Amino acid sequence: MIRALSIFGFGALFLIISPAFRGNVMDGISTGFGSLDKYSPWSYVACAVIGLICVTFSLNQGSRPG
Repeated sequence: MIRALSIFGFGALFLIISPAFRGNVMDGISTGFGSLDKYSPWSYVACAVIGLICVTFSLNQGSRPG
């Protein structure tokens, strides 16, 4: 958990330091949400299916013995 927080912390710090990279990331997020809105009903269904697959994979990996 601490490792995941440190990775997100370093990522956030890098975005704060680098304005050009921050602009690229924000443009990419904006484009992604724009295309999500463009293909509205099917894109939401696809996001839900991908989310369920990720949760299933995560729970499956967590239940395996070490």
